[in-house]
Amino acid sequence: MNDFFQKRLAKHHKKMMKYLRYVFNDHFVLVCLFLIGGLGLYYSNWLKTLEAPFSLGGIVVSLIWLICLAVGKIATFAEPADLVFLLPKENEMKGYLQRAFRYSCLFPMVFLGLVCGFAMPLVVVSTQQPFSLFFVYLLILWSLKSSHLQLKRTDFYRLEETRKNLFKYGWWVSSFGILLLSFYGNIWLGLILSSVQAGIYYWFLWRNLSAHLDWEKMIQLEKQRLHQIYQFINLFTDVPEITAKVKRRRYLDPVIQGIKKETKNTYLYLFARRFARGSDFIGLYVRLTVIGSIIIAGINDLYFTLGIGSLFLYLIGFQLLPLYSQFRYMILVQLYPIPESQKSGALQRLLTWLLTFVAVLFGVIAAVVLDGNERWLPILVYLIVNGLLIKWYVPSRIKKIAE
Repeated sequence: MNDFFQKRLAKHHKKMMKYLRYVFNDHFVLVCLFLIGGLGLYYSNWLKTLEAPFSLGGIVVSLIWLICLAVGKIATFAEPADLVFLLPKENEMKGYLQRAFRYSCLFPMVFLGLVCGFAMPLVVVSTQQPFSLFFVYLLILWSLKSSHLQLKRTDFYRLEETRKNLFKYGWWVSSFGILLLSFYGNIWLGLILSSVQAGIYYWFLWRNLSAHLDWEKMIQLEKQRLHQIYQFINLFTDVPEITAKVKRRRYLDPVIQGIKKETKNTYLYLFARRFARGSDFIGLYVRLTVIGSIIIAGINDLYFTLGIGSLFLYLIGFQLLPLYSQFRYMILVQLYPIPESQKSGALQRLLTWLLTFVAVLFGVIAAVVLDGNERWLPILVYLIVNGLLIKWYVPSRIKKIAE
């Protein structure tokens, strides 16, 4: 079963590598660098305003770490056919799932290392502990995550719900208590308790496990895990595993009906209808708008506000550009005598409406948050950025898509 797991893993990696080159493109890397740099600067300035020791810091960091501990699931790579063809091998599946457990530890461990490193300055300010204790806190987080993954692995087995819930709620309470003990009590005692908890969960939820596999649930959970990954990748490129759902949003009907039924508006009507009734583009538009609004609402720095707002305007415009190729293979569009230039112009008009709304929304939020005469500067800058995107960036990108 070890070789079988390796084959499944290699197949999964090959598929992911095909998509990751679209995800980690120059634009995404640039955006990440800008966000990390801006967030780091804002975080550094915020720490300078705190008075050491910051008594609430331990509670804040404990809650953040507790939420981050829930990130990461068991990757089983189970497929629907396994319910039939691997059923005779159920006794050997324990070794397979042990390999899956070890592999599933890799991403959470790296993620928790980054989260722990990012939070350590706040820990130092809050507890006056030396930064060298970073590795101790990291070991505590790794131990807690190990017990969490042991808990998640029991979802694949037919265990009593009362027993599952006992360990589930017990994990949340004990993990939060261990983190608080590490901050406000003895960090070494916290390390010992987290290691003991990992050992207890391993012993009772794996070593002495005698329940049968719940094949259907294991396959369903793996489908859900992969679907979440594909949803993220779908933000950057089309993924066959993600099919857009069509839904009539009646509250947007007046907007679509407001487009005059004229030949020159053919593509504008098609693009607007595709945007309003699909689930992918409008969902992406709403999510990025909400995230950008929340970030701007929490910032009281003019230059950072200008940068974040402009960045999200660019992101929204960039992610909506694939609308251009949505009707490429529609036979009626090819038969109807419509010039190709109308297509690019229609998309520019639609993006102008959408991005202008976002620019005004970001500007109003910034005006409420900022003080003084500078509060109205962001809305002006956002509208200028919007104009530059529509006038220069969008046409050049459309030209590349058309080629």
